[in-house]
Amino acid sequence: MINNEHNPIAIRINCIQDLWIEHREKTPDAKIYCLACEPADFQIVEGFIRLEASEYGRTPDIIVGFKTDYNDTTDFYRFLIKEWITSFSADAEKNPDWKWKDFSTFKSESESADSMTAEGLRDLYIRLVTSFKEFVGNDNLLGITYFISRINDVESLNEAIKNIAELLPKGVAIILIDYKKREVYESLHEELKDKFCLIDIPDQNMTGAYKEIATQGNPQDPHVKYRKCLFELGEAASKGKKDEAKRLGNELIKLSREIGGTALMASAYLIFGGFMIKFHRESGFCHDLFDKGIALVLPKYHEERDCAQILLQLYNYKGTVDSYNKDVSSAIKQFMTAVRIAKELDMKTEVVNEYNYALLMALKKDRLTYEPILNEAFEYGYSFTDEELRIINLSFIASTYLDKTYSIDSSKRDEIEKRMANLYGEDWQLSTKELAAKLNAEYSVNSK
Repeated sequence: MINNEHNPIAIRINCIQDLWIEHREKTPDAKIYCLACEPADFQIVEGFIRLEASEYGRTPDIIVGFKTDYNDTTDFYRFLIKEWITSFSADAEKNPDWKWKDFSTFKSESESADSMTAEGLRDLYIRLVTSFKEFVGNDNLLGITYFISRINDVESLNEAIKNIAELLPKGVAIILIDYKKREVYESLHEELKDKFCLIDIPDQNMTGAYKEIATQGNPQDPHVKYRKCLFELGEAASKGKKDEAKRLGNELIKLSREIGGTALMASAYLIFGGFMIKFHRESGFCHDLFDKGIALVLPKYHEERDCAQILLQLYNYKGTVDSYNKDVSSAIKQFMTAVRIAKELDMKTEVVNEYNYALLMALKKDRLTYEPILNEAFEYGYSFTDEELRIINLSFIASTYLDKTYSIDSSKRDEIEKRMANLYGEDWQLSTKELAAKLNAEYSVNSK
């Protein structure tokens, strides 16, 4: 149980627990509780939810959580039903004494979920939740948390949640997390009025918390020195202090050698170079750092997964440096090297991500440059099963393929569009613009 008064994470979670208890007492009949936090505090709020969902929670409430994207109402309701059935099945195996008498009935009904309408799915979900509430008892709140990442249509999402909230039985509520100033659920607040409880989470200063944790321990311990140096390096770089950043980066490398371990030493070069990218006229210095990291992990990446992940990041950062310098051809080469490595290790998610980065660069040049990469990327990703593609997002590659490949016949084009819509929602091609913008931001392919 988290009760260490000197643990900075525990202190922050206790603060959120106090706020939760206070607002629950004030608004016991709310149907939606929305925790609004700073983006940097999302993980600590998520940690609060997960703690309360465990046996170590402070409140008497029964909390469950489901993480998903939002494409449309039908997919959303279907996911909630299937995931509830899957989660309970797994938990019931560990707890054979659990006797939810209606479970087998709902499990059987859920098998027809793919052919049901949104209204039918909603009604099934309400019956399922109502029955589950009777199973766990009526003395405590059943709080159902929706962790929603990507949202295709905010208005549609709010309507879908409202239609559930209004039908929930007594003692059941929805828990949402929103970022301050984003206010995704504002219309829900306006419509549900006193049935909607907004819990404002103060800024938790997570950077300070992580620094406190990192620097705890014996100050002479190389691990403590390393963590302290890492934070100081980040602070120096953010303030534009290049000479200080270089001094601390070299100290970080020295400490990594003292501690030992190929992955740690290579990551020190990766981190040092990553912080130096922002400084002008340091591209050669950055490449030198990344190359030293590559030399360390190349002999071991087949056997050690950590080394493989670091190797991919090193090539990605080399591509980023090249993109800053508008050396598109070299940047493409770096990303395609990462593609080859990820393929060797059957790291499918990483392969698609690397193809995305390579394509974003290749599309800045002519057809002779981007077409072979595009065809290769699409052929590779489109061969995945639907289950794999629900996890690995192929929408950017598929949308670009449809847009740039004029030789596709109409039946094949329809087949691709239908499959992508089934996987990512009817607005899947709109979401590719968001993905492209995210990738651009991550790797700064729009040179400054």
